[in-house]
Amino acid sequence: MIFLVTISLFFASCEKDSDLFDEYVLAPEEEVLEPGNTDGNSDGNQEPDQEPTNGGNQDSNGGVDFSTPDNPENTNKIEGTYTPASMADITNPANANLKAVISQSFECNDCTFAANQTIEPAGGVISGQNIDLNGAYILNTYKQAFSSSVTFKDVYTASRVSPDVFGGVSDDNNDDTDAIDALINNCSLAVGVSDGTYIKNKPSNYRRSGTLDWNLNGAVVKITSAAGFNTGQVSVDAVFDIVNLSPNIYNGEFDGTDTYGRLFYLHGQEYFRFHKLYVHNFYATSTYRAVAFRFTINASSSGFKYGEFSDCTIDRIVARGDGNYNNAPAGISKGWWYTISGINYSDPFTVIHKNNKVTNIIGDDAEAFYAIQGGGSLDHDSKFIFDNEDYRYCTRRAIKACVSNVEIKNSYFEEIPESLFNSAQQMGTMIDFFSTQSSNLIQNIRVHDNVIRTVPGNDAHYYLLSLTEVNDAIISNNTFTMERTGNYGGVRLGSNTSSYNGALQNIQVTNNTFNNCYVNAMYQYRPVNNQPIDVDSNLFNFTASQGIDVGALRFSQNSGTQGYVNFTNNSINVDMSSPNGINGVIASNGVNVVGVTIDNVDVAYSNGTSARPFGYLRGSFDSSNSIRNSSLVGANGANAITVLGGSQSVQVVNSTDASGNPITVE
Repeated sequence: MIFLVTISLFFASCEKDSDLFDEYVLAPEEEVLEPGNTDGNSDGNQEPDQEPTNGGNQDSNGGVDFSTPDNPENTNKIEGTYTPASMADITNPANANLKAVISQSFECNDCTFAANQTIEPAGGVISGQNIDLNGAYILNTYKQAFSSSVTFKDVYTASRVSPDVFGGVSDDNNDDTDAIDALINNCSLAVGVSDGTYIKNKPSNYRRSGTLDWNLNGAVVKITSAAGFNTGQVSVDAVFDIVNLSPNIYNGEFDGTDTYGRLFYLHGQEYFRFHKLYVHNFYATSTYRAVAFRFTINASSSGFKYGEFSDCTIDRIVARGDGNYNNAPAGISKGWWYTISGINYSDPFTVIHKNNKVTNIIGDDAEAFYAIQGGGSLDHDSKFIFDNEDYRYCTRRAIKACVSNVEIKNSYFEEIPESLFNSAQQMGTMIDFFSTQSSNLIQNIRVHDNVIRTVPGNDAHYYLLSLTEVNDAIISNNTFTMERTGNYGGVRLGSNTSSYNGALQNIQVTNNTFNNCYVNAMYQYRPVNNQPIDVDSNLFNFTASQGIDVGALRFSQNSGTQGYVNFTNNSINVDMSSPNGINGVIASNGVNVVGVTIDNVDVAYSNGTSARPFGYLRGSFDSSNSIRNSSLVGANGANAITVLGGSQSVQVVNSTDASGNPITVE
């Protein structure tokens, strides 16, 4: 019986989003969601560019030093040169401190090199297992010295080497997977041929600990065939599947050539960093997901501290779908996908996304960024920061954050020009915050100094920013823009899905500019303990409309009772050269409005006026509501508010039109 109840509860939670159902039903081999929307309305010998230092400030990098030198100096003495032809030669103690030119091939199993040799790759191949390099320094000549099946006793750290040292050949169009694998498994410092191309047409699983610092040096890693990958399962066979190893990968390109869809999957890292990368054209058929970067983070077991994406471009991560977001795995595509399976509450982590540009994340359930905490308390200090990001043309969302402690600042977000869905209601809000843990609310959301808008010349497909099941959110100093005012608000409060309560606590929407959009309370909308939502010191400009009845504050529910908003110190400008439907401050679709305070709000009309210039409510507007110290310009105050249902006893105090006439209710 307990088992049946557990299953029932689980499937009820899966109704909130297709992603969670996928994780546990379609792909049970994986570790591990969203409110469903049912709204009614050059050559190889060049030196690589050195990775810039962090200026000595390690705090911003979680204490991780990314200032690894371009190539560490060879401190070994070179007292002569020889050409080894056998294991006996290279292990002979008499050859210590010599340069070994590897132009001949031989095997060296469980051997120990003579001490402190300098290894010069020259086309020969040393093969063998468990080789002790014994202080050797490998010169990176972009020629082969070791077989791709070689293993070293210890991870090599003395110099940067390229896949070519293990048999990879840049620009020959042959698969370099084995060479890349040997490089990553044996070396901590890696480099690519300048502006070269490596082919990687097989999946790899890396399981060593330690670090990888890979300067691609302008090189491209390209996937040209999907034949070596399992495309019949939803989430296996990443090009790079990395467990424990902490990578710093930068200055290069990953090209999926519209051939394959899964690039990186990381688990168990202490840190990661991806910098100055161009990642593009990854494509998944309807049988699996397209994901550029996926992470399973269990900070309580791995000690994860810091993650970073900076100065990267991600474009065209595409999953074939059918216009229905909820029939996974078809159409699932993500730029970044984070699953948080464990939190270290005493030692928080930070993930930073800065100066990245993301375009064309295409599919049905297609999102630039998705993060979810699968369990445990949401009250902690681990955080995600977005700074100076640019996300455009994502089919369903730019950001879906089901985690606490998110800051989005100084960034630009733009909708996709054309919706690919069978119905508009399958869209997700462009920036969407919600908890998937029922009564546990995500916390500490800060969104400020951003531009969030529809495509110029295109009407909105859905809402621009949403909050539900959230405690402590401040939305400030943003510009929200739509072409024409219509059914979808700039800021959405609550949910239209019955599996959510619409719980909101300590919410502030302040000092924003809303162009042809508004603040919208949804069907499931419940301020906790009736604590009012603060909508303060915003500017609303209405210049074009689709004729839908709206106000700067709109309640979409058509029945019941909603409210509890402090709508204060706002200015509303309405250009009536557009079609009608703008009703000034407040509109209700039928719900009875309670506990709304409208104070020091100025409404100004130009080029005409509205029939209901201050408000239009299809439900009641009783004495628990008040309008104070407000003004109406360009329209008559008499009967400026229309209330169609029930009580009309809203308290109106010291609120007049330009002629001094009081604002009254019709």
